[in-house]
Amino acid sequence: MKYRPFKKERIDPIDFPCKKEVYYTLEDAQMMIRHIEETRVTRKIRAYKCNVCGFWHLTSRAGKHD
Repeated sequence: MKYRPFKKERIDPIDFPCKKEVYYTLEDAQMMIRHIEETRVTRKIRAYKCNVCGFWHLTSRAGKHD
């Protein structure tokens, strides 16, 4: 007999605490920056490590050392 759940439950994927796009490594974020700079006209973009989720995000805001 095949197992079937009693109710069809909807399981939501895990959400990150941040709503920005997540990059798992600095290298991934830098690859995306290169892609954006090659395909669009945009401001200077940089990657930063988020102190909330611990992953990398992109921003066009100036940083502390920019």
